[in-house]
Amino acid sequence: MAYLTEHASRQHSALVNKKTTLNVANQHVPKVSEGVENSNFDIARKLNNQKLHLINALAQFPVSALWLFNQYEKNNSSIDMEDEEEGLASDLATCLAEIKKHFVLASQYNNENNQGLAAYHKQQLSLALQSFPYTFNDLNKLTDLIVSCCDLRGLCETNSKHSDALMRHLSCLKQKNRLNKTNYPALFSAIALHDASFIFLSNSEMYDQALAITIAEKLWQQARQELATANSRLVLFIANQYKSGFLDFDDLVQEGQTGLLKAVDKFDYQLGFQFSTYAGYWIRQAISRALSRGERLVRVPCGQVANINKVYRAKNERSALTGIEPSVKELAEYTKLSETEIFSILTFAQTAQSLENYDDDDDAFAPIDYLEQHIFAHALQTIADKELAQLLSKAIETLNPREAKIICEHFGVETGTEMTLQEIGSELNLTRERVRQIQVIALNKIKTSFGQQLMYFL
Repeated sequence: MAYLTEHASRQHSALVNKKTTLNVANQHVPKVSEGVENSNFDIARKLNNQKLHLINALAQFPVSALWLFNQYEKNNSSIDMEDEEEGLASDLATCLAEIKKHFVLASQYNNENNQGLAAYHKQQLSLALQSFPYTFNDLNKLTDLIVSCCDLRGLCETNSKHSDALMRHLSCLKQKNRLNKTNYPALFSAIALHDASFIFLSNSEMYDQALAITIAEKLWQQARQELATANSRLVLFIANQYKSGFLDFDDLVQEGQTGLLKAVDKFDYQLGFQFSTYAGYWIRQAISRALSRGERLVRVPCGQVANINKVYRAKNERSALTGIEPSVKELAEYTKLSETEIFSILTFAQTAQSLENYDDDDDAFAPIDYLEQHIFAHALQTIADKELAQLLSKAIETLNPREAKIICEHFGVETGTEMTLQEIGSELNLTRERVRQIQVIALNKIKTSFGQQLMYFL
C-alpha cells in the first residue's frame, strides 16, 4: 500500500505539472549527477514530455497531414497487426478521417482567402494531429521532411545562435540520404499541389518551429536511449533463459533489444505499471518470435505457432491420460477447434527434412539417393529400348508381307496407331477370323525364333 500511495502521488504531481511543461517551448531537461541513478519512472516521464513537445511542434505544420495520408491511408500494411490490438485499425481510420476533414476545409478556405475560417480549421487540424498515435518512424521522417524543406527555403543558414542545431541535423540527413523525392514520389507530388505558405507556414514561423522540432527531437532521442540503456541488463537476464535454443546468445540479446525499444516507445508511465514488468513482455515476445522464425525452413506465422503448441500440448495430455494416440476428432473436442483446423495445423507443423542429409557413415545414403528422377531418360533404359526396336525389326523381317502388315498394324509397330482385327480385315478383304488366324501363325514364328531373347525385356 505504501508503494501504491507513493506511486499515485507521483502520478498526480506529474499530471498537475503537465500543462506547464508543455507550454515551455525549448525547455532543456537538467542533467542528473552520475552518482544518482534515475528511476524508470522519472526517465519515462521525461521521455513522454519530450515526445509531446515534438508532436506539438510537428502538429503546427499541415504537411504532417499529407505525410499521414501517404503513409497510412493508401498503405494499410504499414500497420503491424501482430503487435497491435485489433481495434487499432479502426482508431487510426477515425483519426485520419478527422485530420482529413479539417485539412480539406483549411486548404479550401485558404485558397478562397477566408483567413478567419482557414485559421479556425487550421487550429482544429493541429489538435487532431496532436491526438494521432505516431510511431518512431513517423516522428523521425516528419522531422527530416520539415528540416529539408527549411533548408530549401534557405532558412538554415540564418545567423543565429541556434542555427547550428539545424545545420547538424541537415548534414546528418544529407549524409544518410534518409528522405528524397525518389523514395516518396506520391508525397512530394501532393505537396506540389498545395500552397507552400499554407502547408509549411511563413518563413519566420517555419524557422522557429523547425528549431523547436530539432531540439525536441534530440532531447526525445536522448531520453529514449537513456531508458533503453538503463534496462539493458533486463535483456541479458531474459535472453539467458532462452540460451539453450539454437540461436547464439548475441542474437538473442539483439532480438531482445528490439523488444525493449518497442516497450520504450509504447510505455505510458501514467498508468502506474513498472517499466521492467511491461518491457519483459515485449522482450520475451521478440525473442520467442525470433526462435519460431528461425527453427523452421518454412516460416510459420506467429499466430499459428500458438495453435501448434496448443494442439501438441493437448496431444501429449491425452496420450498421458489414455495411453493411446488421440484421434483428430478427440483433439478437436479437447482444443475447441474444428477438425479442418486440426488437419491444417498438423500438416504445416511437420519439420522439413533435407534430401541431402548424409549420416556420418561414408557408406550411408541420403533420401535423395532413393528417389527416382524423371527429368532425363536413364542411360540403361535408352540402350534397352534401342536393342528391343532392333530385335523386333529382325523378327518382323522373318515374316511374309501379309503377316508383317497384320502384326505391325494391330500392335502399332512403326506406325504409332493400333488397329482392330476388323479394320485390318476390311483393308485386306479378309474376315476377322482369318486375320486372327494369320496373327497367331505370325506370333508363333516370332516366339520360336526370338522368344527367349524377348523375355529378357519383360
